[in-house]
Amino acid sequence: MSASDSRGTILSTARELFSEHGYTAVTIRDIAAAAGVSPSLVMKHYRSKAELFNELGPNDIPLAELDLPRSELGRALVQKVLNRREHGLSDPLLVAVSHARESPEPERTRAEFRERLLYRFGELIGDTTPDRRHASAVASQILGLAEGVRVLGLFPAEEISREELLDLYGPLVQQQIDACTETQGPGPDS
Repeated sequence: MSASDSRGTILSTARELFSEHGYTAVTIRDIAAAAGVSPSLVMKHYRSKAELFNELGPNDIPLAELDLPRSELGRALVQKVLNRREHGLSDPLLVAVSHARESPEPERTRAEFRERLLYRFGELIGDTTPDRRHASAVASQILGLAEGVRVLGLFPAEEISREELLDLYGPLVQQQIDACTETQGPGPDS
């Protein structure tokens, strides 16, 4: 196994273990055993568990693939949350929030995640305000929905259909996106 292969294997294994068990419950030995490498190889690539954890950081905020007219973004964002729930996929936003909570440097990690999150949502909806208030509102709504349906079990599929939930929540998110458009003018793809 090449150095880059072993590094990639260690990272993906650590991501899985940290997501499943949390930072404090996972040891370097656990990561090494699950990755099929020695603990010393893990330490060769990463000087500490904290360094490895921070390498995983909240980098994956998948919004770029939403190449849609602005008028369809609210519903599409809600649909992404529901798709992940229905297919049993982890939610990258919730993983990032968990990462920020458990980080050995929570303030730094939280600030980095907030900056990345607001940049990505701001770019998506065209929010150029200095405080990115519209991006903050949309991000809060999507994070709240993801936490509600994934962690708290709100809106169970057997009680409310996907379409009903899209019709209920999509317009709420779209309202914030439209408010951004109203205060800043139409974006390039409107």
